[in-house]
Amino acid sequence: MNIMVGIAGLLVANEEKDSELMLQKMSEAIKHRRCETVHTVEHNDSKCMILGSRSVQSLDDELMIIDRNEDLIQSETKYNTESFPNLFGEVGVVVNNSGVNLFRSLDGTRTLYHGILKNRFVFATEKKSLWNIGLASVYTLQPGQSLIRTWNGKTDTKRFTSLEKPPRKDISREETLVILEKTLRSVFEKLRNDTVCGVLFSGGVDSSLAAVQVAKRCKNTFLFTSCLKDAHDKLAATKAAELLGVQLHLVEMNSQSIWNILPELIYSIETSNQMDVEIAIPFYLAAKKASEKGCTTIVSGQGPDELFAGYAKHVQTYIEEGPDVLMHHLWHALLITHEANIERDDRAIAAHGVESFFPYLDNQFVRTSLSVPIEWKIDLARQPQRKIIFRELAQIMGVPEEIAFAPKSATQYSSGSSKVLLDAIIEHIDEFKVMSKKKASREVQTILNEIAYALNMPNIRSNEKPRGLEFDTVSRFLEKRKSSSSSNQR
Repeated sequence: MNIMVGIAGLLVANEEKDSELMLQKMSEAIKHRRCETVHTVEHNDSKCMILGSRSVQSLDDELMIIDRNEDLIQSETKYNTESFPNLFGEVGVVVNNSGVNLFRSLDGTRTLYHGILKNRFVFATEKKSLWNIGLASVYTLQPGQSLIRTWNGKTDTKRFTSLEKPPRKDISREETLVILEKTLRSVFEKLRNDTVCGVLFSGGVDSSLAAVQVAKRCKNTFLFTSCLKDAHDKLAATKAAELLGVQLHLVEMNSQSIWNILPELIYSIETSNQMDVEIAIPFYLAAKKASEKGCTTIVSGQGPDELFAGYAKHVQTYIEEGPDVLMHHLWHALLITHEANIERDDRAIAAHGVESFFPYLDNQFVRTSLSVPIEWKIDLARQPQRKIIFRELAQIMGVPEEIAFAPKSATQYSSGSSKVLLDAIIEHIDEFKVMSKKKASREVQTILNEIAYALNMPNIRSNEKPRGLEFDTVSRFLEKRKSSSSSNQR
């Protein structure tokens, strides 16, 4: 699981002359994903060109290009599209006599986008790959969906698997914990062959459990925390790392460093939404440090808050509206977590050529977690009141009680990224220097949109007319991209 790849491709008819150039432009935007090999399949007067370093031959001589799944590739078992429902952490392409079939696994931790440009059907694992050839209208393949584009130009999208609400199991709390533990241990076994792993670490229960399990399987495991020098995460992470006995690398944020990376960060995560930027900042910096330390995989603790009611708002809903309403809210949050959280996190990590891994979003662990009674997740008589059974699971799996039951704030606040982003903008834009912090904070989104506009990103979340502000950091980033593109063409 330690090889990072991506996919970019197009289906063309009648030997369009600039197809190879178009594929090259697509690859330039996602070169950090190490797409290296071009696979070409011809069918009558049409052909499909796909850039992706992994390919396997499935049943009926289909060509399959997949994003990940080391175990599946190395197995001797032949497989075809019937294997899709069982995949975890993959997207891929199957090319056969019917046409081009795209698929995305149900967990949604990998992305695949598509669209039509100049009568070509194009697809890639990141939007920026399609933006780079001038395609603004990009469509997202949803988790558990497949899309077939026939050789004669017809498109059909189908859902091959879906996440269903599991019934409440009539088993004891102790039995439930045994099943959760067994399931989660098997998920972390996927890291057994990795040699250098990193864990995005805050010192909270989610990342601490990940750290304990990764360290048992990966020969060299490091923890990475990015925060302000006086942030809560620094103290919590330092203390937790000492208790766990795993080496911690602290990456200190400051307003100057954040200002310098803003353009590349926004471009990497493909959105200028303020909350996404604030959350991505510490992950992006931590992944950069992890790459420098030789990590091939970074493990994220994303997921338990949605599965086990980990936010303060969940307690409020439980008190005011009852367990059934809270369960509905958790279900809805889980259904959109790929779009709300995972896609952003994966791109922030991947920008530095490192593979991301989300163990808590394994399909079986998710299904088991959803069947857990809400009364075992929220307990008003305890402190903290939320995510109770998960904290108990963490203790069973080796996390000290002092960490397992410690309170934790949202990343953008505990790391200080929200504060440092505001400071960076105030310090580097003249009109903000004379504003009150309260007024300036209301204008942060506008500035982020301005940066995205200057980067020619088509998905700016604003209807405001750009003010045309000039940013030296944007100019440097664009020049860097231009130089890189020119170098690749020589």
